[in-house]
Amino acid sequence: MYYWDDDDLIKQKISAELEKYTMSQKEVADYLQIKAPALNRLVNEKRVIPMYVYNSTSSRKMYIFFKPDVDKYKERLEAIRLNRIIDENS
Repeated sequence: MYYWDDDDLIKQKISAELEKYTMSQKEVADYLQIKAPALNRLVNEKRVIPMYVYNSTSSRKMYIFFKPDVDKYKERLEAIRLNRIIDENS
């Protein structure tokens, strides 16, 4: 077995674990049913906190989010949306 075979196996394991626990910006926006600029506003307001930020000094940052954090925020967001619907119907 060559060293690059081990590297490929390690890459696959890391990718599988990351896929299980993380979400990209686009995935989060789709999951929360919001537009991407709105997601940036949520990050700036610290409503959703990214797990990691690529190019943190650049104006074009790329965020990686922890899935359980996004799930918790989605529950809150759905409660807010439900309250708005109830208030509109009252």
